Amino acid sequence: MSVKKELVVYPDERITIPSTDVRKFDETLFEVIDMMREIIEENDAEGLAAIQTGYPYNIVLAKDDDGAVLELINPRILSSDGRVVEKEKTLYYPDIEIEIPRYERIKLIYEDRTGKQHHLEASGRLSRIIQRKIDYTFGGTFLSKVSKQQREAVEKALAKKGLVPEVELCPTTSKRVYFLSVADKLLFFMFLTLFAKIFGVSEETLSSLYMFDKAGAVIVVLLMIGYFVFGRWEAKRYSSCTSCQIGNMLGSMAKRIAATLLIGGAAYFILGS
Repeated sequence: MSVKKELVVYPDERITIPSTDVRKFDETLFEVIDMMREIIEENDAEGLAAIQTGYPYNIVLAKDDDGAVLELINPRILSSDGRVVEKEKTLYYPDIEIEIPRYERIKLIYEDRTGKQHHLEASGRLSRIIQRKIDYTFGGTFLSKVSKQQREAVEKALAKKGLVPEVELCPTTSKRVYFLSVADKLLFFMFLTLFAKIFGVSEETLSSLYMFDKAGAVIVVLLMIGYFVFGRWEAKRYSSCTSCQIGNMLGSMAKRIAATLLIGGAAYFILGS
């Protein structure tokens, strides 16, 4: 296999793919690591995670204090202590530097190219580099460590550089309205059953209508739950979706649940008694 040399930068969302542990210590692994070394040298970087090159392997390279590149395959942090806040930068976010809280010291295990396990204690600069690169192996970046306001400030700064993530626009009509439509029709028929006595229907029919209203009430509640779950899914998928805001959805749900309670209570006294 011939590996492709590539550097993944914002807003490429491949960076969010969690990395899988390396199981085969073969030529492909060696090629990926050598390619990562080349990217580090070409960009004068402190380290690199394999996913930053488009390969979702649990591999981290980090320069120690002497400038030697450590190859950490399947790294696992065993313990940590101390807290430190330092400015960091990463190739994924070009020309961005931001203060990130990290552990001051860490102990970890990892494997080398041959699959042999090693232990490592790191502190200071090396500790922070390794932590930052391990974040990538879990599908995160250093912006996962900061507040929403700081994250938005960084995204605005990147947008000024022309680096804007692709946004899937919210559709003008949402499929979640089908939940409301079915609930509204069901409530309408439940409301009509309240007038059954006016037409002198039998007690058996009244009992059946009452059972219909009870079942309808349960279905309406389930439809509202489905409406909310589907709406939250849409809100995550379409970041520009204003109608997906939780306040709008809760308002629509509250109206229908209130109507269900009113009709259900009326049905109990009119049809159930």
